[in-house]
Amino acid sequence: MLSELSIQNLALIEKLTLHFQSGFSTLTGETGAGKSILLDALGLALGDRADSSLVRYETARADISARFDLTHLAHVQHWLEQQELDEAGEKSCILRRTLTTEGRSKAYVNGIPIALSQLKTLSAMLIDIHGQHEHQSLLNSTKQLELLDAFAAHPDLVESCRHNFKLWQKSKQRLRELQSEQQDYQSKLELLQFQQQEFSDLAPQIDEFEQLEIEQHSLSHASEIKHNSELAYQLLEDENGASDVISRAIYSLEKICDFDTRFNAPLHQLNSALIEVQEAASEIQSLNERIELDPQLLNQVEERLSALFATAKKYQIEPSELPQKQQLIEQSLADLQHNNDALDELQTLISQQHDAFHFAAKQLHESRLKAAKKLDKQITDGMRQLGMANGKFAVDLSPAASASAMGMDLCQFQVTANKGQPLQALAKVASGGELSRISLAIQVATAEVAQLPTLIFDEVDVGIGGGIAEVVGEKMRQLGCHKQILSITHLAQVAAHGNQHLRISKFDKKSATQTKVDYLTETERTAELARMLGGMTITEQTEKMATEMLQQAQQK
Repeated sequence: MLSELSIQNLALIEKLTLHFQSGFSTLTGETGAGKSILLDALGLALGDRADSSLVRYETARADISARFDLTHLAHVQHWLEQQELDEAGEKSCILRRTLTTEGRSKAYVNGIPIALSQLKTLSAMLIDIHGQHEHQSLLNSTKQLELLDAFAAHPDLVESCRHNFKLWQKSKQRLRELQSEQQDYQSKLELLQFQQQEFSDLAPQIDEFEQLEIEQHSLSHASEIKHNSELAYQLLEDENGASDVISRAIYSLEKICDFDTRFNAPLHQLNSALIEVQEAASEIQSLNERIELDPQLLNQVEERLSALFATAKKYQIEPSELPQKQQLIEQSLADLQHNNDALDELQTLISQQHDAFHFAAKQLHESRLKAAKKLDKQITDGMRQLGMANGKFAVDLSPAASASAMGMDLCQFQVTANKGQPLQALAKVASGGELSRISLAIQVATAEVAQLPTLIFDEVDVGIGGGIAEVVGEKMRQLGCHKQILSITHLAQVAAHGNQHLRISKFDKKSATQTKVDYLTETERTAELARMLGGMTITEQTEKMATEMLQQAQQK
């Protein structure tokens, strides 16, 4: 729900913060006091087109923010999380808009700059303004269908239709992919078979290339390796070699350690060194014995390396990647052959899924027809209670141009407010007052199922009075039990039913006119209702009538 609206430097408003309650709140005031400015401000916060002429005279920038309580709006919290616009641990959000005299505008959610399209998407989940077409979700055919489904209370049918449509579309997409892949099937098949044979003949092995490089390097330097390894062995193990020299040094130190223990440490080091030298000599000898001077083997290794290099160059890969390339070719060939077989199976599956979707859509359509008849009657009755004696409402369900996750229905709310006039789309209702009352009738009929948490009614009382105005007030108070209702009204009969009453007025401050808002006490409400009833002259009888009207309305 809308909990707070802050406005700075907009039209007649220098600085103003409004706090709203749940339930039904009414906003009243004399013509020109600034009621429309409040709607303009809220509209800007919700993403309306910015008009630089609204910026207060002799100021550079207007700043508007609207705070919404999201405690019971899990789907909105989830959307904010997905968009990374949420505040950790907070169950509220702030929509903010700035506007300069140059016409530059910026939008924010929870202090984060966002695109206007994102702001409008979020706003559509939070609030509906009746009387201004740009905010009225009821004029959207998709929203109308969603509302009908909610009223019908058939979520299983809706989900079945959505699920079957999703499966059907997924299979159709897979078919398009396979068909695209299968283009030039024969040429692809021949190419892959040729590549398969080429790699089969080559038979590259994992790590083979690296091992061959090591072997080739060793064979090509075998003579030098053998000579130098033999020399190294001799230097370590021959007479007067390293082992012999270290052994004599050990012998000499052993003679003096009993006289001076400080020589124990170097003696220990020499013993360790002797062991390492002997082990190294043994390893050198072993490796030397395995080295072969084999020109024929070297030639074979180089021929194999050349074959691997040539194939790798052809496929523009590293020689070490040849085994992986062979696996990829084998898999591509298997996929191509499998896909060709899978096409027939997939087409059969698509046919079955098509039938399943249309069956689900038909069941959903039949349920919608039954619900539409009930909704027609309830809203028609509501319209007549609201002063449209010849009013009629009907849900028109016609075949959609194409299937969707919502089924095969195109939904249109149709109304007529006057006798002898044909039903026409709700969006074509010319009178703002009539549209607001029709919307009120729809909202009352669907109050328990509609998701929007806040509704604002503007000009709902145009052209009515007396008993009808009282019914409008009762309906709004009734609707306020389910969601937050804000109504800008000129009728005392409507205003008397509010749980909260705000009075909008203007006053002169120095050389400028400003708008202010007062939260009325019971006594102040009585006085405001008397003003609305009596105009310029308020009599004792008018005050008594206002008192009785407020008491009776609050008892309902």
